Amino acid sequence: MATTTVRTGFRRAVTPFMPIVRTVRDYRLADLPYDLLAGLTVSVVDLPQSMAFALIAGVPAVYGLYTAIFLAFLGALFTSSRFLSVGPTNTQSLLVAATVARLSDEPATYIQMVVALTLVKGIIQLAFAAARMGQFVRYVSATVMVAFTAGAGVLIFAEQVPAFLGFARTHGEHHLPGVLDVFWDVGAHADVIAWQAILLGVGSLAVILIVKRISHKLPGPLFAVVLSALVVTLAGWDQVGVVGEIPRGLPGFSVPDVDLRTIERLLPGAFALALLGMLESVAIAKSIAHRTGQRIDADQEFFGQGFANLVGAFLQCMPGSGSFSRTALQYTVGARTRVASIFCAIANAVFFLALAPLAFHIPLASLAAILFYVAWKLVDVRSMWRIAKASRRDGAVALATFGSALLLPLTYAIYVGIFLNIALYLHRSSQLHLLQMVPVAPGSFREETVAPDASHDDDILILQLEGDLFFGIADELEDRLRAVELGPTRVVIFRMKRTHSIDAAILFVLERFVERMHERGRHVLFCGVPPDVRRAIRGFGLEARVGDAAVWDAVPDWFVTTRLALERARELVRAIDAADGTTPAA
Repeated sequence: MATTTVRTGFRRAVTPFMPIVRTVRDYRLADLPYDLLAGLTVSVVDLPQSMAFALIAGVPAVYGLYTAIFLAFLGALFTSSRFLSVGPTNTQSLLVAATVARLSDEPATYIQMVVALTLVKGIIQLAFAAARMGQFVRYVSATVMVAFTAGAGVLIFAEQVPAFLGFARTHGEHHLPGVLDVFWDVGAHADVIAWQAILLGVGSLAVILIVKRISHKLPGPLFAVVLSALVVTLAGWDQVGVVGEIPRGLPGFSVPDVDLRTIERLLPGAFALALLGMLESVAIAKSIAHRTGQRIDADQEFFGQGFANLVGAFLQCMPGSGSFSRTALQYTVGARTRVASIFCAIANAVFFLALAPLAFHIPLASLAAILFYVAWKLVDVRSMWRIAKASRRDGAVALATFGSALLLPLTYAIYVGIFLNIALYLHRSSQLHLLQMVPVAPGSFREETVAPDASHDDDILILQLEGDLFFGIADELEDRLRAVELGPTRVVIFRMKRTHSIDAAILFVLERFVERMHERGRHVLFCGVPPDVRRAIRGFGLEARVGDAAVWDAVPDWFVTTRLALERARELVRAIDAADGTTPAA
């Protein structure tokens, strides 16, 4: 017994580390050229994007490059997807800025808190993996994700307008919420707008669109960055704002500067980052898995993301997660395994070490143009419109989530969406589904909707309870049953064939109803009871109240137990009549 327990514990401990082990064990040399080409292709797109995402997060561009190197490598080791590309992303970077900007505006402290945020996020995700909370990801609807992503896209666009116009973002002194603060900032700097920056930004955006029109496989952002840097160098336009000097060499291993007070301040943002990063990564991995047939393990993704962010924090990385654009590109150009992401990380490191000095003249307006393109791709107007047309409630949730992303700190927006999503689910679930089964011929029944104020004149009443019976419908069910008690009904049959689950609050309601019926000399029967519901009824003691012979388990054949319960109810009615001297007992 002890040996089995040890083996089981060891197996659980090593399971998260198995993806890379299986890849090494099963890797084929025939896959090498495909993975190498895919890694190099993604790298040339990854580098300019990573610098741009660092600017969204409010840190120097080099921290985006660190993240593109180390998180890409570490994330590739343990993701359950063969194609997921991990690194800095637009929404993660925007959440980083929303979290840390409220806590510090001193550059050195700001950077320290960003790295600490990476550490805290990694710890949270590892804790989620240990608790096997990956299953809860499915409870966050696509409605919330589409609306949140659209809001993040608009924010990314707005936050890059100052750089596109040639001045530094200073945050308005009035600290207006969300995008309103950007509009105030632009108005306050209208006199320092640089036409050179606008020209570089428009030109970069044109290059990206033209290259994309020629081929989606060509690195349009890289061409835009190189050409704009060349123009700045030849024209001497450094005054419009450039990336500046990027430190040479990779960062050393260092412990993040973090204490309990810092963790407490970062915790709400870290939770949002952990949850959003997980949702994005699983959604991205599943979108590719639909084509490949690969199974995606949400708990494994929590572990992979958590491990990458935890170790990445010791290497000066900012928070990152799976990237849809890079993952889709990696799959499209022919990657075969996770080794493609490892090659991408290595290529990022080589290019960084070799070409860092050349990045000095990259204009911020050009990076802003790249982010304009990214933001435009994030705002899925068609999906938002389809959600609104499909359901007013879902449309309201989407609108509220979108508005929260624009007007509240982005950290809170994801929570607003999730809360509204859960509230909508609970509202829908708390609607009592109660039908009356009316005999229409020997052995057959007709279902009728029971109005809340309906009166029941039948001696025998068959009520069908459907769905999940939980505390949210307890009050309404009790009111309905009170109305039954006031009528002449002498036997109530609860048909539970379509009951999925039942909780203690409903069992208390049914128990009180049974007791009151028995006090009046009446009876309650249960038929078509599923196994899980039967166990709950027995464990609660309700079965003992009504008697073993008053409960029929569900069977595959239609209405078998309903007919048996109806026959028993007729016997009970005849017995009641006989006892009252109304009709002789059969």
